[in-house]
Amino acid sequence: MRKPELLLYGGKILDVYRLRFYRGWIGIAGGKFLYVEEGDPPGGSVAQEVHDLAGALVVPGLIDAHMHIESSLLSPPWFAAAVLPHGTTCVLADPHEIANAAGSEGIRWLHEATGNLPLRVYLAIPSTVPPTFPPLETPNAELTPEEVEELLALPRAIALGEVMDFRGLVEGEGKYAAEIAAAHAARYTVEGHIPSLSGSELSEYISHGVHSDHTLMSPRKIAEELTKGLTVMLQEKSLTTEVIAALRELPDRSRCLLVTDDVPPSLLPDGHLSRVVAQAVALGLPPEEAIAMATARPAAYLGLRHLGAIAPGREADFLVLEGPTSFPPHAVYVQGRKVAERGELIVEISTHIPNPPPYPPIPGPFSADDFSLPTEGETVANVVEVLNRDNSLTGLVRVTVTVREGRPVDPPGLAVVGVFARRGGDRCLGLLHGLGLRTGAVATSFAHDSHNLVVVGCSPGDMALAANAVHRAGGGIAVARDGEILEVLPLPLFGILADVPPGEMAEGLRRIESVLRDLGVSHNRPFAFISVLSLTVSPHYKFSDKGIVDVDRRRVLPPFTSI
Repeated sequence: MRKPELLLYGGKILDVYRLRFYRGWIGIAGGKFLYVEEGDPPGGSVAQEVHDLAGALVVPGLIDAHMHIESSLLSPPWFAAAVLPHGTTCVLADPHEIANAAGSEGIRWLHEATGNLPLRVYLAIPSTVPPTFPPLETPNAELTPEEVEELLALPRAIALGEVMDFRGLVEGEGKYAAEIAAAHAARYTVEGHIPSLSGSELSEYISHGVHSDHTLMSPRKIAEELTKGLTVMLQEKSLTTEVIAALRELPDRSRCLLVTDDVPPSLLPDGHLSRVVAQAVALGLPPEEAIAMATARPAAYLGLRHLGAIAPGREADFLVLEGPTSFPPHAVYVQGRKVAERGELIVEISTHIPNPPPYPPIPGPFSADDFSLPTEGETVANVVEVLNRDNSLTGLVRVTVTVREGRPVDPPGLAVVGVFARRGGDRCLGLLHGLGLRTGAVATSFAHDSHNLVVVGCSPGDMALAANAVHRAGGGIAVARDGEILEVLPLPLFGILADVPPGEMAEGLRRIESVLRDLGVSHNRPFAFISVLSLTVSPHYKFSDKGIVDVDRRRVLPPFTSI
């Protein structure tokens, strides 16, 4: 019998295949599980290190099968420092934010920056850069099918990132077909993005070789997508009592996963994938099932056969929990090495990152004239309307608007949205209803997915002030009111990230969102919503530097038309 380096006994081990906890013992050697047995270790068993778990639970490390590091606004080392203590030990990162800002060199930068972390980071090579093709906005970068094929050869690339231009794929855009063919040739999974397709359109989309969907789910959508062979990924916004009830009725949940997609830094102190697991359990999913949906099932989906279970031969990535949802874990292990304890990182992570490649600068400086509406008096406007305070869904209404001195004065409740391209100088001003903003302005260079400059406000002067603050910072988020800058959160890496500790970033974004709420913004996730106002693949109407984008019909509408 081989001598393990680490022996754990007296705990309850989660069997993610039979969905049960059992009393047993574990021996670890060379960073892998050597022995995983029921009962007590044989008499006389010895190891370099021995721990009595005293009834604690042992579960696999959490695997996030669909996420974007950039949504944390943190450089990769600081992101790892933020999520490891919460039990996330492995992620599939789709770096399409960096890719849209800096192209293929941005992706190579992220690959290098994640290469020596205790967090396992695999890459899904972005498929949709720019987000639509032909683009409905001025892009900052473009990945050709040839470049995507080269990037799929990176050592930790294992998937093709979400094909977000679902209409483009259905309508036969050859760029996506070539990228999917390259992923299939490499035997990699192809991530989907399917917010609004069903029926024959959904079938046609899937028929191109897409394997998953992570967008907002309902019981009906889950049923159709599972029937048509997709892996269904549930992020926090999809978890409702109805969805959990639908999951529990399924005879086979092996293609149902829990993922994060986007977690802003303000939420990271409270958890990462652990939040989604705990929420699923709180809504009625058995904890064994929820943990399997965040460990063994994502490992199987991604082809990571060395991860995802407490089983002999698997990498010894595991958590010690005092209860099935008692996050943060008592201890987090990666390759048999304890990396975090009671919510604190206990290993040193090098915060060195490579120098970033060139990328288009943040536009500016601006004057108030840049934010004055290009019309006066009564005019008919296409107004984008907030439909829900919990998600990013938007509608469109045609409204007769009265404009005075460059700003809308009637009907009340309208905000001006400006999108300014980083590359080429194109710009557009339009109107938004339902945000709740009463005064002031906010500007951000973190604006999905192309990350052009987005400014939302009630007065041209404040909009210029906020935009200039972001320009001076080399990227970031700024809020202004009555000629005064209230908050600035610099994001000097690509205009979307900062190389600062998680706590500092979390506090900075909390202050931004607190000020936005004080200014009247009523959305439950103020910054998250503002950051997707320019996401040209997000239903149903968004803004670009070209105009208002009708996402479902892939066309650009003018913000204003004469009466």
